[in-house]
Amino acid sequence: MEEVKKDLLVIAESIREGRTSRVPMGILFTGPMGTGKTFVAEAFAKECGLTTIKLKNFRSKWVGATEGNLEKILNVIRAIGQVVVIIDEGDRAFGNTDGEGDGGTSSRVIARIKEFMSDTSNRGRILFLVMTNRPDKLDVDLKRAGRLDRKIPFLYVQTPEEVELVARALVRKNKIKTDVDLAAIRDGFSAKLVGYSNADIEAVILLANDDAARAAGGDAAVLAEHFLRAATDYFPSRDAELLEYMELLAVFETSSRRLLPAKYASITPEELDARLRQLRLIVGGRR
Repeated sequence: MEEVKKDLLVIAESIREGRTSRVPMGILFTGPMGTGKTFVAEAFAKECGLTTIKLKNFRSKWVGATEGNLEKILNVIRAIGQVVVIIDEGDRAFGNTDGEGDGGTSSRVIARIKEFMSDTSNRGRILFLVMTNRPDKLDVDLKRAGRLDRKIPFLYVQTPEEVELVARALVRKNKIKTDVDLAAIRDGFSAKLVGYSNADIEAVILLANDDAARAAGGDAAVLAEHFLRAATDYFPSRDAELLEYMELLAVFETSSRRLLPAKYASITPEELDARLRQLRLIVGGRR
């Protein structure tokens, strides 16, 4: 995650100082749900100091209205300039690209967005930031260099130390009253949460807080025993194969091995492709 932060800070600094040659045309955040894509996207946009626009659903049931809505949005974006356009769940936002069942609307929408994103006069002025946990469902041409040319993977925490960094941030976010040094209970707490999503880690912390309130009252501090009990007691609801598939898709899409954790840094393209094929057969149309 440190390498990801460095890359994004360099891009933000380049935008602020007008070094457009160092600014990508677009960025793709990809990885399973609960890995912090939205949080980082919003923090990055704030760091850039640019106006932020979140592109929501602009589709209409009326013939021709969807294309008209899109054109109005693009005109506003162009008029504002100096803007970060955030598109969450990009695979859903752009819809199917084959145009079946919608009279070709999806194909025309994708073609217009690709045309707009390819306009090099927008470099450093208009930055598209697309997020998805299913990059395999995005139009291939949309992901090429010159459109979404920086692809950043977001993966579940890989080490106890990373769990503790996330947990400390969540303790502050939720204003949890505690003096516990999480590193001191690493074996019983952090080590058990490796591979969990940020949302799961937050659920464990809130479970510990509830446990402390039940034991000693509403304003009671959370003790080590509460964190340890919560880590053991929490049972995540998860589809292991689907989450592994999403994680490996993020690895497959990444722009640089430097952004990958040690677990995946040495994986060969052949090994990655073989495992993705296996998982694709297992997960099918699951989301």
